[in-house]
Amino acid sequence: MNSTKYVLDRFDDFFVVLFEKDNKANKLVILKDKFTIDAKEGDLLEVQVNQNKSGYDFKLLKDETDVTRQRLLDLIESMNKE
Repeated sequence: MNSTKYVLDRFDDFFVVLFEKDNKANKLVILKDKFTIDAKEGDLLEVQVNQNKSGYDFKLLKDETDVTRQRLLDLIESMNKE
């Protein structure tokens, strides 16, 4: 099965909203009880439909998330210096 990278955008009352990393037009909305990973807003996740197609398998991409966050913090810091 193919997996896709998503950024966790937000938690709503009953749903988790994710946007595809390289195509923000693609949104994935999942029921909170089907979201089986401990992640927070802004985290990068690899998502794929599980084997029996009854839900999703999630993998937290911590290293990629950390690199992206640091890059953004560095950019903000350099903008504040100007």
